[in-house]
Amino acid sequence: MKRNARQTWSHLSEKLNDTLEIPPTARAGNAQIELLGNREAFVDGCGGVLQYEDDVVRIAAGDSIIRFTGTGLCICALQAGQVRITGLIAGVDFT
Repeated sequence: MKRNARQTWSHLSEKLNDTLEIPPTARAGNAQIELLGNREAFVDGCGGVLQYEDDVVRIAAGDSIIRFTGTGLCICALQAGQVRITGLIAGVDFT
């Protein structure tokens, strides 16, 4: 039975990820978030900034939207799919 192009690509992608031992959290469509206490957050897999205020930062990340809430929030670095947020982080929500 012949597979369609999407099924073939999906199968090859899964096989490559398994061969390279890439964890599911680091695969395409997933963001990786690293929190350093409640003062700093690094997000790898950022697709763009949706809202940027001193008490709320919302970013697109794969199929999700990540919302950081707190006080004195600042996007200190933004480059090629990565963002660094500093300030007093009170919460992180996913939608």
